[in-house]
Amino acid sequence: MFLTNLSIKRPVFTIVVIIALLAVGVVSYIGLPINEYPELSIPEVTVSISLPGTSAEQLESKVTKEVEEAVGQISGVKHISSSITEGVSQTQVEFNSGTSVDVAAQDIKDKISSIRGALPRDINEPIIEKFDPTAVPIMSFVVTSPLSNKDLSQVVDDKITKKLNTVKGVGAITTYGGQVREIHIKLDKEKMASLKVTAAEITQSLQSDNIDVSSGKVSNGDKEVSIRTNGTVKEVSDFLNVLVANRNGIELRIKDIAQVEDTIQERDSLSYFKGEETIGVNIIKQSAENTTQVADDLKEAITTIQASLPNDVTINIIDDNSQVIRASVAEVRKTILEGCLLAVLVVFLFLRNGGSTLISAISLPTSIITTFVAMNLMNFSLNTMSLMGLSLSVGLLIDDAIVVIENIVRHLNMGKSPIQAAKDGTSEIGLAVTATTFTIVAVFLPVSMVSGAIGAYIKEFGITIAVSVLVSLFVSFTLVPMLASKYVKSENNESDKKQGPLGKFLVWFNHLFVKLARVYTNILKVALQHRIKTIAIAMAMFCGSLLLLTSIGTSFIETSDNGKVTIAAETDGGTTLASAAQITKRMESILNKYPGVEYLYSTVTANNINISVQLPDKAQRNESLSETANRMREEFKQIPGISLAISTGSSVMNGKAVEYHFTGNDFNQLLDYSLMAEKVLKKVPGAVDVNISYKTGKAEAKLEVDRDRAADLGVSPAVVADTLGTLFGGSLVTYYETEKDRYDVNVLLQDDQRTDFDSLKGIYVPGSNGSMVPLNQVTKQVFATGSTNINRYDKAREIQIDANVFGVSTSTFEAAFNTNLENETKMPMGIRQVSGGEQEMMAEAIPGLMTALFMGILFIYLILAAQFESFVDPFAIVFSLPFGIIGALLTLFLTGSNLSMMTIIGIIMLMGLVTKNAILLIDFTRQRRGEGEARGAAILEAASTRLRPIIMTTVAMIFGMLPTALSTGLGSEGRSPMAYTIIGGLITSTFLTLIVVPVIYTLLDDAKGLFKGKTLRLKDRNRIKYENNL
Repeated sequence: MFLTNLSIKRPVFTIVVIIALLAVGVVSYIGLPINEYPELSIPEVTVSISLPGTSAEQLESKVTKEVEEAVGQISGVKHISSSITEGVSQTQVEFNSGTSVDVAAQDIKDKISSIRGALPRDINEPIIEKFDPTAVPIMSFVVTSPLSNKDLSQVVDDKITKKLNTVKGVGAITTYGGQVREIHIKLDKEKMASLKVTAAEITQSLQSDNIDVSSGKVSNGDKEVSIRTNGTVKEVSDFLNVLVANRNGIELRIKDIAQVEDTIQERDSLSYFKGEETIGVNIIKQSAENTTQVADDLKEAITTIQASLPNDVTINIIDDNSQVIRASVAEVRKTILEGCLLAVLVVFLFLRNGGSTLISAISLPTSIITTFVAMNLMNFSLNTMSLMGLSLSVGLLIDDAIVVIENIVRHLNMGKSPIQAAKDGTSEIGLAVTATTFTIVAVFLPVSMVSGAIGAYIKEFGITIAVSVLVSLFVSFTLVPMLASKYVKSENNESDKKQGPLGKFLVWFNHLFVKLARVYTNILKVALQHRIKTIAIAMAMFCGSLLLLTSIGTSFIETSDNGKVTIAAETDGGTTLASAAQITKRMESILNKYPGVEYLYSTVTANNINISVQLPDKAQRNESLSETANRMREEFKQIPGISLAISTGSSVMNGKAVEYHFTGNDFNQLLDYSLMAEKVLKKVPGAVDVNISYKTGKAEAKLEVDRDRAADLGVSPAVVADTLGTLFGGSLVTYYETEKDRYDVNVLLQDDQRTDFDSLKGIYVPGSNGSMVPLNQVTKQVFATGSTNINRYDKAREIQIDANVFGVSTSTFEAAFNTNLENETKMPMGIRQVSGGEQEMMAEAIPGLMTALFMGILFIYLILAAQFESFVDPFAIVFSLPFGIIGALLTLFLTGSNLSMMTIIGIIMLMGLVTKNAILLIDFTRQRRGEGEARGAAILEAASTRLRPIIMTTVAMIFGMLPTALSTGLGSEGRSPMAYTIIGGLITSTFLTLIVVPVIYTLLDDAKGLFKGKTLRLKDRNRIKYENNL
């Protein structure tokens, strides 16, 4: 072979090339970013439109439907989902995989612009944003101090968050529990009524009295001077003297009808850490930024900021995602190192030669380090998937070197010189090794091209393995034969006379393997004599393994146990922040009873409560995270008024395990059926955290304007709405500016005058001729229940039901729910049920993975056909592919693991691994037959000659994956099942390949001979017939 001959002839050149690759690999490794998962690019865009004060029903008809119709015309739209609350409509548009999110966002902007005239004129400008699935906090910290919350909030805003926003890679900072300074002008409705002052007069006077505007410029031709009119309020107390109106020559000022307070905005959130109220800060990184680098820069900035803060202000980092990432990556690195050591020990056990073992082992670090070059060029990161690809391919990377070095040693033992043995040994095995490597590449390249979110997730896994095995092939054809020609010596009988325990053990193992080879040869002879029975037994084993699928659950992607339980509680409609805080305290009191709780971090809003519970490492706990979470779940049932969603560990997926969308145009019919479905779902074994998106609206008092009476009195309905909005909702009319910042000025009624519905008494609105009309003369109160939110899915009203699953697999749970729902009730016409979340992604991913699997098998066949120059012989190898599935399913069944995305990828990986052994057997058989040996003798010689490299490479691969399979560190929940799958498949496929593949080869050869015989006889008959006709 050219590469081998060149390497042996120019050893220094070969070493220089390898050193260069290693050097570039090390530099690339240093520059690779570190993330927990590969970067996902999900083409989703959100459109947010606000119209304050508008009901959800009005927004749906006037805004949301218009937006949905417009964006639905864009090519590539997959799903449209909308959420409408009072004053806000948000539409999320999901595009088909492969769509450029930038192009999609621009298309949506164009469509929204085209319908701008059809939307209400007073809406706020639509906000169009690209969806980022990685927009989750990478770091959370709390700020504690004996200072008042107001003063501490000022410190956080001025000295912490503003400085952290300048750190490279920081995308957004969210603060919980802070208080924002605000100037309140609190009106007295009784004084307003007695002085006949309207709310509109007050707001207009404040806006016109507190100004700072540009007023033009003056110029003499040479110089230009700008003019600015400044009438800003200098002190808070100056608001008291703002002139409001003049009644009969009497000046009425703010101080005559209101109080001015330098206070805070109405709080919308709270934060607790270890039971104490604090200010919590969550930091989100920018898309595509290196998580660990951003976290390091943030920690450095926080250290600097801490030094500049008052001594009694402390920043405590409570959640640093970079630590979890580093721990997970370190665990995979450890399994890679352990796998390399075990694989090398296996090689030494078989080769019994330190030099040969060392040469084979060199291919491992060379292949792994060089792979980092390709990862850097393709903008990959060091993450769970890319490193897991390297971890599971450790055995593969040494395989080529093992086969080459073993064959070189065999030629040395024939009496050839080291150089000639290196050339002949590599040349003889070269095509077979090339074919085995290309079959691995043929399997993983289609996997890396799977579309969708899952495709992006596994792309780095597949390409990493493909690149690493190609590098391994290059090393095996260059560095390995070059070093073997110089440092490998032939074996002789003296090797059996080694002294010492190790030498004796190696000799004993070698003799044992010789006996095993004899046993195997005898078994193969029997199998060749009973070919039909052998095939039948193999088929029975395969069919039996498929029956295990009924006992193996399925899931999407396993979560990683990082000791964290996240509790999200949604409160009932109408809940106040104070009430939500009381619920939080009650939940925390329950959680504090659990042993080993390191801390509780809670963020609270009126509608949502989020509690992060940090537990000890799983090695220090007696139960799994899911078991602990379920006990918490049971205790939370005593707390009314909340809907729970408890998640454990970290995962690439967000949301609950099962999710169902029920859509229809008849909302009452949709609601009845959805409530029935919710009841059915709650009864399914394993259902927890069941929640329905429909919520009864909060209490609402409608003031219906008597239009005729209002017209007679000269009262405008708009004035009624504006007056009530200012008095009871507050109106931001102007700003109060200082040297450092500016603060809102809010006008509203005094606190004791807006407590209940009786507060509406004594409210006056302006009428005709300057009269003041009591509000109750032109309106009447109607009590009702308002709609808190409306959900839509694919242009129809939607009610979503979701749940988590405990104790059963997702597939078993979903099957039980669908069956029970069909038995309980019949789906009405016009109602549609669609699965979302994990089920939808699983349903989308499976066809892509199956296509990749079949494409891989096709490529394997084509590669083998090209190598063997035969379209028939490759079938002997292709028919061996199911043998790996037998062990894979059996191992999943015995270990209790689910059939997940990771295990499916493991089965696909097996398709490439299984062929390696079959190729070695068939290739050697064909070589011997080509030299004139009989078929039976050639098969038996191939079996005895190739048994050692086949067993050696298989055992090396198994031992290389053992650390991953047995790992209990962070993230092992997702990696171990894949390793189980591959190890089990390798064991059964190796055994069956050694026995069944030669049998299949003989059957195909007989069929080929029979076909050729018939063809020859037909040709002879045609020739005789032709001659007779002459």
